[in-house]
Amino acid sequence: MADDADLVELAVEFTRVVPASGNLAICGQQFWLGTHRAGLTLTLRADTDTVELLAGGVRIKKVPSRLTTRHLQRLIIEGGRRIRPAPAPLRPGAGGAVVVDRTINASGLVVLGGRQYSVGYQFAGRRLTVRIDGAVLHLSDGHTLLRTLPNPLIREEMARLRDARPAGLEPRPAAEPVRVQRRASSRGQVSVAGQRIRVGIGYAATTVTIEDTDGTFRITTYAGQVIAEVARTTTKSIARFKVRKPQHQRKVTTDG
Repeated sequence: MADDADLVELAVEFTRVVPASGNLAICGQQFWLGTHRAGLTLTLRADTDTVELLAGGVRIKKVPSRLTTRHLQRLIIEGGRRIRPAPAPLRPGAGGAVVVDRTINASGLVVLGGRQYSVGYQFAGRRLTVRIDGAVLHLSDGHTLLRTLPNPLIREEMARLRDARPAGLEPRPAAEPVRVQRRASSRGQVSVAGQRIRVGIGYAATTVTIEDTDGTFRITTYAGQVIAEVARTTTKSIARFKVRKPQHQRKVTTDG
């Protein structure tokens, strides 16, 4: 049986295949990856602080871990490989996690600790809450989690955070991505949240489903085939969810 010191530094690497739902569950902790990644084999590196998800060696996500040492031991028994734990995360003082409110500029950058960091063009102009918790940075609207990123701040930058305050409860991710329907125009275009997207002339007059998740619009056919995936470049909320009924041209009658 491992001693307490070994358990404190326990970290595990293992692989999992993304299910058809796009929602991967590990020991009760769920990771939303999207249906477009269904069937993809991922490598996960987990300890009690963070969980890192990689595809082909490229990191997709790094999120706070809800796994206990007991969970990690079970993953090793199930075939996982013990690895060296990630460096201890920097904490902004003894109080742990902190939050700050920031307006994202027109280039999708946020100012933290006197420097600018990219968080995504899709958030340009929005006033967001930034939660800094060790190695992880959360973006939220105050309640709903919008994006999770690695914490880029070094200790000196964290000490310079303006208007930082102790963090409360973690923001919760949306229950599921927003899905809307649109009918492609005669030119093979659709419009959502003020953004025009070209899906191709071959899909003209076709009804498609648009999934808004993780700063991306993903367009699929009725059969579930992905036909386009583009970055969200607007900050408008989605106001219409169903396809408009086609307008029939009125017949014009003339006398005589």
